[in-house]
Amino acid sequence: MKVLSISIAAYNVESTLKECLDPFLKSTVLDELDIMIVDDGSGDHTTAIAQEYQELYPDTFRLIKKKNGGWGSTVNSGIKEARGVYFKQLDGDDYYEPEALNKFIQYLKSEPSDLVISPYITYDSETGKIITTEDCNPGCDLLKKYLIKDIPEFAPFMHSLSIKTKLLQKGGVKVTEHCFYTDTEFVLKACNQADSISFFDKPIYYYRRAAVGQSMSLSGFEKHYMEQYKVIEVSLDYLQKNVSRPEIKKIYDKLLLGTCFWQYLIMFYISVSKEHKNNLIKYDLMLKEKAPFYYNQIHFKELDILRKTHFWGYSILASYKKKKDNRFTKDGKLTN
Repeated sequence: MKVLSISIAAYNVESTLKECLDPFLKSTVLDELDIMIVDDGSGDHTTAIAQEYQELYPDTFRLIKKKNGGWGSTVNSGIKEARGVYFKQLDGDDYYEPEALNKFIQYLKSEPSDLVISPYITYDSETGKIITTEDCNPGCDLLKKYLIKDIPEFAPFMHSLSIKTKLLQKGGVKVTEHCFYTDTEFVLKACNQADSISFFDKPIYYYRRAAVGQSMSLSGFEKHYMEQYKVIEVSLDYLQKNVSRPEIKKIYDKLLLGTCFWQYLIMFYISVSKEHKNNLIKYDLMLKEKAPFYYNQIHFKELDILRKTHFWGYSILASYKKKKDNRFTKDGKLTN
């Protein structure tokens, strides 16, 4: 049985897919990997590139073709088809660092825990400069097995998470399809299947900072921000119906609270319009009704004023907030 199944979300990634796949060839653990290239109905040469790797390395690479269903649908397909002991996600414009991957696979062979959290790096694809390194570690000893209930609250991210495949499959984990920003939903549902956790010491995942027009740029947020609204609603409903353990609720409170806060910021940063104002009011009411614990913790001056004035003065305050925070470059790239 393979040690690690890697599900690669691949939609129109002909320009980056080789950069994603070639680092695996530089590793010494190719035989331990089950790499699924999940082609989400691409209209470019993604399929042809994936087929080349499948033909050259049939024991490692698999092309899974499917109709377009969004990022979540590739995760769902990957979980269903996975054959490795552990499961990890990868986007087709990112990559894993091969030397760290070699050591990671050796560590996973001992099946150290249900969840394994590893650091990840965000880099600028134009300059190659490392922007941030996130370890998602709340202060635990490295390479030591813990019960999740015994560690401080923490917020894992998709890029940092590996989990035993059987837990995802037996737990029937599925994420929302035809929707952006479902990586948080995947992480939260995955954590709900696990009891134990350990923290690896080296960064595996290299995350490419989004270009203008992609989902994590200002134009991407403006186009898809209501999809993050949907993911928040789905996650809150799942929390209420399916999460009973306090230690998992702590993860939700740490990660989902941050997502709820970020959604407010995005709705201030996008262009001012009547539609966006109405959606901001709708979101505020939804969060107040479904998650008052989160609602009452989210404060910043402009939002507090709008809540008191029933959102009168939205245009002025939203424009002011965007200018003051300056989170995006002039061409719409996220700066931090």
